[in-house]
Amino acid sequence: MRNFLKRFFCVTAFAALASFSVMAKDKDKVERKSFRFPQATMVNGTLLKAGEYQVKFDENTNELRILQNGKVKATTMAHLEARNTKARESAVVFVLNTGETAELRGVTFHGWDRDVIVNGSSNSGASQ
Repeated sequence: MRNFLKRFFCVTAFAALASFSVMAKDKDKVERKSFRFPQATMVNGTLLKAGEYQVKFDENTNELRILQNGKVKATTMAHLEARNTKARESAVVFVLNTGETAELRGVTFHGWDRDVIVNGSSNSGASQ
């Protein structure tokens, strides 16, 4: 009986450690960066005023979130597209619409070899 209990606790401890490492690995799949939006910007039908925002991309869900002061202001789905080289700097990609607004098309994170592209967008446009 003691052997069984020892093995049971060893297996349980190993399973717990493995699950913690999986959770830690998934946590690393969220990239975040602060950006300044120089003008009013449309994100998935939501108009954001010019200002400072934090952009978060979750690789597990392909969700791109725009936050201001810790509150989610806009959410959209995105996908990753390969780059030829690693990005030298982080940037937000906008397309200028008529009038005073722009539309968010994508995000580039420093050191990544992929770009985050808002679904329904192409990889062309102006960047910050």
